[in-house]
Amino acid sequence: MRRRYILGSVFVSFAVFGSTASEIVRYGEERLRGDTAQTLLSMKIVRPTYTRELKLQSWTVGNQKSLIRILEPAKEEGVVSLRVGEQMWNYLPKADHIIRVPSTLMLQSWMGSDFTNDDLMKLSSLGSDYEHKILRTEKLAGEMTTLIECAPKPNAPVVWGKILYWARPDKLPVKEDFYDENGQLIRTLSLSDFKKMDDRVIPTRLKITKAESPGESTVVIYEKALFNRPIEDSLFDKEQLKAISRRKKDFAEKKSATPTTGS
Repeated sequence: MRRRYILGSVFVSFAVFGSTASEIVRYGEERLRGDTAQTLLSMKIVRPTYTRELKLQSWTVGNQKSLIRILEPAKEEGVVSLRVGEQMWNYLPKADHIIRVPSTLMLQSWMGSDFTNDDLMKLSSLGSDYEHKILRTEKLAGEMTTLIECAPKPNAPVVWGKILYWARPDKLPVKEDFYDENGQLIRTLSLSDFKKMDDRVIPTRLKITKAESPGESTVVIYEKALFNRPIEDSLFDKEQLKAISRRKKDFAEKKSATPTTGS
């Protein structure tokens, strides 16, 4: 009976989506990442004894280049994190110093949040670095979803032993569970508040909770987002981090209004 149930669930998944597991995962990733993305974000870090809030601006080109600049609060304004390929650096304006972040620290917390360097800098790709398999369909928060297991490809530059991925009928993700190499659940990412931003609908609220500390969390809210616009290569120049740190607080929609070719 259990075998019939699993096979029936897989059949329903294909009937609902008309897509393979890999197509579903890659579609969801492309919706959030695009060829390029420019975002204005707020981040709220909740701990038992305090709450901390940040406002961020980010730019990404696929999963090869990423830059995040802190806009608020004032004491951390101008801190910049840059990644190009597998290299990552942080610029600290108070010390006027650029620090290289080694690849061994990709699982380290970014600015004291529950997001890691790997998360914020988009180093790994769920679509290309993992193998995907549909496990079953199930209801999540009253909505039918397809559950997909993502297992790392051999020699892929990833930090997780396994990821369980729940997708809505429109192929957008609603939940991800992250496991270590021993199969232990480490954290959960919940995606909600689906809204249209620029040319697409995306989850605009991302919440991470850790299995060992359920009372702690980090929530990221997308306030603005632009996809598939040209981004100057100079933005990802390590030697320009000081100048980028001092840029005005703006979200240049008009300056970046021309879509990239093929978008």
